[in-house]
Amino acid sequence: MRNRVPDPRGRGRWRRRLPALALVKAVVAVLAVVPIGLGAVPQAHADSAVTVKGPKVWIPATKTYGPEGRVSVSQTANLTNQVLQVSWSGFTPTVSLGSKAPVPVAVKESNFILYAVRIYQCRGTDPAVTDCYGSTLYGGDPAKGFEQPPRPTRMETPEWPTNQVIAATGPDGSGTASIEVWSAKESATLGCDATHPCSLVVEPNYGGDPLDLFQVQNGKADCEFHDLDADPDGYTAADGIMKPGPAFQNWKTGNRTSEQCAWKHRTVIPLSFAPTADSCAASDQAFGAAGLELANRAMQQWRAGLCLGSSPMTVGYVPAGGEPQARAAFLGGSSSTEVALTARPDRSPPPRPYVYAPLATTGISVAYVVDDPATGRQIRDMRLNARILAKLLTQSYASPGSSIPSVAGNPTCLFTDPEFQQLNPETAANGIHWPKSCGGILTIYPGVPGGTTDFTYLVTSWVAADPDAARFLDGERDPWGMRVDSFYLKPKFAGYPSEAFQTQDFTGPDRDGTSVDLRHWKQYEWNPSLDGIGRVARNLMQSQPNCQDPNIDPVTNGHKPCAVQAVGQRAMLAIMDTAQAKAFSLPEAALLNPAGTYVSPSTAGFQAAVDDMPVDPATGVQQLPYGTPDTAFSRDQRAYPLSVVQYAMVPTGGVPAAKAASIAQFLRTVTTDGQTYGLAPGQLAQGYLALNSAQRQQAQEAVQHVAAQDGKLPGNQTAPPAPGTDPGTREGGTGGTTAGGTAGGTSPVNNAGTTADGGSASGGTGFGTSGGLSGGGLSSGGSTGTGTAGGAAGPGTPAAGGKPGATAAPSTAPSGGPLAAAPVGSPVPDRPGTARLLLPIALIAGLVLLVGGPAALFLGGTPAGAKVLAGARTQWSRLRRK
Repeated sequence: MRNRVPDPRGRGRWRRRLPALALVKAVVAVLAVVPIGLGAVPQAHADSAVTVKGPKVWIPATKTYGPEGRVSVSQTANLTNQVLQVSWSGFTPTVSLGSKAPVPVAVKESNFILYAVRIYQCRGTDPAVTDCYGSTLYGGDPAKGFEQPPRPTRMETPEWPTNQVIAATGPDGSGTASIEVWSAKESATLGCDATHPCSLVVEPNYGGDPLDLFQVQNGKADCEFHDLDADPDGYTAADGIMKPGPAFQNWKTGNRTSEQCAWKHRTVIPLSFAPTADSCAASDQAFGAAGLELANRAMQQWRAGLCLGSSPMTVGYVPAGGEPQARAAFLGGSSSTEVALTARPDRSPPPRPYVYAPLATTGISVAYVVDDPATGRQIRDMRLNARILAKLLTQSYASPGSSIPSVAGNPTCLFTDPEFQQLNPETAANGIHWPKSCGGILTIYPGVPGGTTDFTYLVTSWVAADPDAARFLDGERDPWGMRVDSFYLKPKFAGYPSEAFQTQDFTGPDRDGTSVDLRHWKQYEWNPSLDGIGRVARNLMQSQPNCQDPNIDPVTNGHKPCAVQAVGQRAMLAIMDTAQAKAFSLPEAALLNPAGTYVSPSTAGFQAAVDDMPVDPATGVQQLPYGTPDTAFSRDQRAYPLSVVQYAMVPTGGVPAAKAASIAQFLRTVTTDGQTYGLAPGQLAQGYLALNSAQRQQAQEAVQHVAAQDGKLPGNQTAPPAPGTDPGTREGGTGGTTAGGTAGGTSPVNNAGTTADGGSASGGTGFGTSGGLSGGGLSSGGSTGTGTAGGAAGPGTPAAGGKPGATAAPSTAPSGGPLAAAPVGSPVPDRPGTARLLLPIALIAGLVLLVGGPAALFLGGTPAGAKVLAGARTQWSRLRRK
């Protein structure tokens, strides 16, 4: 038997390939430690976006049909109450009757706009016209279809004003539109849920003779007769022909509809809805939670995941009512509020043992719906600062056409304010045109929730902490001469921050000294919604201003709401949670942070803000340090200024074992599996940032405290001592600290562990879309536009008590528990300041691996490759010697 001598070339070949193998191993190692919660939110819509064939295009010039068009929908599965984007191509362009000029904005039931497109939400996946909400025959007998007997007028919108959309097709045959879709919770008549699919219907009106006006079809629609499509006597290609009423009544059947021909060209796209907690089998709730409407969308997905999981559990949740009330109910031992959701800690001595568990981070957004008067298109780029918010929240704009002493000489509305115009210039590059007047007789102020909430306190805290806004609120005029409404000056008004938005100014012009209807003009212009953030968002979606008509209605002897604004002429703002703004695809303003950068709500902006938040040692709660000078937040150009960490106040004593186990299971689930981004039940909804590693540790320790019912208190400190006794040493702290703060112990530190000059870049990309240069750098998710003065402190800025560029010192507090984690409320050495860099590193390394790995494996066996690798080894040796 012949023995084969090993080929020395083989050993050398593999030895030369070792660097490439090492690279593979390094990349795998990096990817293995990237924490969840960092990085971009996946494109939630991409998995279920669809494009389908559309109708054949109608060519009016030749009166023939051409190629089939295409229709796309951004998401078709795991739907909730949200907005979908619909686009199409290969359709007949929308034009004006007579001139045939392109029309950029279609108007419902117009007689002068031809070839508009209707979009409906309908029951089922093969709907009849009677299944489509807002259609002329919605709710009718499906067996009779278009041959319905006469029906009462306006039966097509039994629950809400219609979500039907009327849109225009551009000269190139393409168009886009947004439509809000409703689950069964919003519309019981549609009934769309996990077991009852629905659909979108995209319906262009290509004309025809739906009424058989020439009576050649014995009363049936003659859809191939197009002589009246653009005729002023018929305009059958105009949306006006679909208006229900006697004027459009079929001469034979008497039914009041003219939609038959347009319906023939419809495209149907099936939709499936995500299971919700309402889909679960009825069972006793394991416990009840209340508060923090900011968390509502996350809670709904988490609750659905819990009740549909392998160990089903029903969690009661009431988001409305306000966080101060939820905290009070929880601390008082309410049987219905066994967990309180909050964004602010309670500062009173704890009457019962509990701890705070972080759930997720989100933001507060200033959403807007403003149409460009020149084009009719919706504007999607706006910048605001705290002083402009202060003006809006204090009714400081003058009402058009009036002379009210409290606001005399002020601009009549946001769009005529020189400060707004300077922040949002109209340029040839951006192509934006802002409204030139304020519309109507009342200034439109932003929609906001009423009642007492953490939401309001956080917004007004940010406003009050801004130096320019603070001076304005104190009575100083802005650089253009505008001053605060005098009714918002102290002592008439307590000032900001405040837990409630309040209407202070009820004055107005007194017409001839005798008028009653206009005597208190300003009391009608702004009405915070007592139905919460949900109603604020709903009003914005439906273009319903929050003002009232100051003229008395002769029928009701009261004041009607201001009229709904028409598409193409809308000018509305609302302050709401980022999750709803994202779900409804609403434009969100970029806000000015203390470092001088305009930043839009995004995962990157949230992550940067969380990294800048100190940990309150008395409670373990993180909040942005508004108004505190020389902090990481004050220097961070990337931080979104209205970022909010959401917490659950959970009991650590006095709760029966079964209930304690349920609360622990809830926390354990939502802070682990529930931190995965997605649309399915149990996942983290769009508009939220997952917990970082330190927050997850804090949450898991809270789980242990709840399960053990060990009596832990906020910050893991012992109960406050009786008056007159020695406070002693707080558990988990040093130097005799008390619940109110520190005294001779370690002070709270910037939890990011970043350098004093601002630290490292934020990990992950955001769900914002635009980015702009500001302060000499690129803002994270900010709006496009010109830069602003002021930026982050440069390198070398010393940390407090340290050297230039020094790193903040980590806490020396002990763990205080069996888990290898930081105690609740203690700063953690291993905050994500460096961890958030891992995702970009991993992505770069992955690219290197993708390109360089195969190249190294190949070149390692070639003379040229051997030289390259030898040179790399030489350089590496030199670096090591340095």
